[in-house]
Amino acid sequence: SGNYLYLQEILLETRDDSSRVARFRYVMPLIRQGVEFGEIEADFFHLCIGVAVPYLAVEGEEVDQVIISMADRDTDFGVINTLATQFFEAFSVQDGTCIWEGF
Repeated sequence: SGNYLYLQEILLETRDDSSRVARFRYVMPLIRQGVEFGEIEADFFHLCIGVAVPYLAVEGEEVDQVIISMADRDTDFGVINTLATQFFEAFSVQDGTCIWEGF
């Protein structure tokens, strides 16, 4: 979309079922000014294929799922923030590409 964003953090975790997930948490301040999901929807795939997949390959990390999130402000993971607007997309990674997993 060309909108400014920055990476807040990357979290790797193993769930209770032993599946692995990588969370790439971004902040896009323009969301606060009314940017709608549809305007940035393609950014999620771009961040998965262009950032998450190469990062995981370099780090030697294998995961079952990549979750890309974008918020209008920095937030603490797992803490409810009623002021924040956040968007999420989930992908599986197969053969070096991201496959959207609609919730």
